[in-house]
Amino acid sequence: MNFMKALGVGILISTVALVAIFIITFVTNGSFSVPVFISVESGTNSSGAPETSMFFNPLGPIVLAVAAATVVWLASKAKRTSQQS
Repeated sequence: MNFMKALGVGILISTVALVAIFIITFVTNGSFSVPVFISVESGTNSSGAPETSMFFNPLGPIVLAVAAATVVWLASKAKRTSQQS
């Protein structure tokens, strides 16, 4: 697998992670924060309806996608190397 395919997988992993964090925070009615990268807060508004807000630095998902892509690429490279031995 070349790095561009691995980057596609990394972007998918990053998107799924952001959506999962948003849903889990909404369901638990809590908050989650990683300084500089992402902040998710959930609560109820004045009428009692649940509301959730998500703020993130665009660099956060990009760094997560590149890190995931690097791990996927290295894992596929190691698997290919072990199969050749």
